[in-house]
Amino acid sequence: MSIKIPRRLIAELITHAMQDDPNECCGLLFGVGDEADEIHRMSNVDPRPVSRYTMQAGELVEAEEKVKKTGREFVAIYHSHTFTQGYPSKSDISNAVEVASVSTRHVIVSLVEKTRPVIRAFSINGDAEVTELVVETDGQPYRASD
Repeated sequence: MSIKIPRRLIAELITHAMQDDPNECCGLLFGVGDEADEIHRMSNVDPRPVSRYTMQAGELVEAEEKVKKTGREFVAIYHSHTFTQGYPSKSDISNAVEVASVSTRHVIVSLVEKTRPVIRAFSINGDAEVTELVVETDGQPYRASD
């Protein structure tokens, strides 16, 4: 299984993560099926934004209206890990179960090495099962060194 994220969106994901560092960034990837075509940044309103993220409810409603108006869907939810590897934490997994109706795909930007951000993607279903997805960019598997 894979998720397709164009190189320009990979750059936007990394930029968003770096701009919000040391806090976690969060947002949505819009598109169709498993192919993203737009990043929609969200505000992280969690009281502990350095290690958690919570999307602002009003912004989420606006995002839902936008995808309906444009005939697209939520391809994935994204957020950053500023001090840990790009793998879902226990809180990420429990949050993912709660929002499985929005998207089961999750993209994590890890900033453990600030000069070499790493992007990974996962499918997290309603039973909390985590499966890593291949991130494809411009028809090729994504590598952090690209």
